[in-house]
Amino acid sequence: MTRNDFSPTHFRIGSVQFLNAAPLTWNLKTVAASQDVSIEESLAVPSRLAEDLVAGRYDAALIPIAEAIRHPELRQVSDVCIASEGPVWSIKFVAFRPLGEMNRIGLDPASRSSSAMLQICAAEYWKLNAEFVPFSIGEALGCGFDASENLDFSLKENREELVEIGRAHDLDGVLLIGDKALRMPHQCEEFAGIYDLGQVWTQWTGLPFVYASWFAHPGADLERLSTLFNEVRSQSQIEMDEVVLSTSRTQNWELELCRDYLVRKIRYRLGGRERRGAEVFCRMMQKYALAPLGTELEFEANR
Repeated sequence: MTRNDFSPTHFRIGSVQFLNAAPLTWNLKTVAASQDVSIEESLAVPSRLAEDLVAGRYDAALIPIAEAIRHPELRQVSDVCIASEGPVWSIKFVAFRPLGEMNRIGLDPASRSSSAMLQICAAEYWKLNAEFVPFSIGEALGCGFDASENLDFSLKENREELVEIGRAHDLDGVLLIGDKALRMPHQCEEFAGIYDLGQVWTQWTGLPFVYASWFAHPGADLERLSTLFNEVRSQSQIEMDEVVLSTSRTQNWELELCRDYLVRKIRYRLGGRERRGAEVFCRMMQKYALAPLGTELEFEANR
């Protein structure tokens, strides 16, 4: 598609600051300019992005699938997504006690998809009967969400502090999402267990899990947004070595971890298996009263 196929326009775009979104916003403004589009881009936590999109503060945003299920008026844009099949590394349930002794579990309010995912896996896969309560590590530490994302749980002292804080809040385990979860080892002596929810979901369902996708306000130009997001993904896949190197440097990630995560763990295309995984998630959210009954996800490919 050439520049002349579009008339100039402006979009307000919301995205997350997590590592996994880097390929979806790679050279976003440059690609937009090639299509005679100007971009105003903002970063926020997933739950806040969804609230602002529903309120009309964005034309499109990268929001959790759980939020899209709760807001059927939003429109999914393109087949670009963040998904995984098997271990994802960046969504972990950290248990302070054995699973059979779970009474209270802390959920990170920044991502309602991950919180719903944990509640569903706890009930369906582990058969737990636990209470789930909001728990923000940033608030507990008095540092806010942005600062908490820089917590390095590869350090033993930080893991020990997490246990102390969790127990002080009478919690038997907590949900970790995003970059701070990515820095948490897959296993360590401070915890009774560390469970990768991407792996748990796939072991239970046999399907991928879709964490987020681009959704738009109903009045937005879906066709132009779809073209924009598809082209950004296409360019980032072609230039993935550069994406990995640049992201590793600017966000201070170890190069091989960054490469393994972005190239081998995360999927960016919403195919048939991903859609089926999202549909199972939708049904499970309704089963556990986490979404209104009768809600269905309508994907762009099905419209």
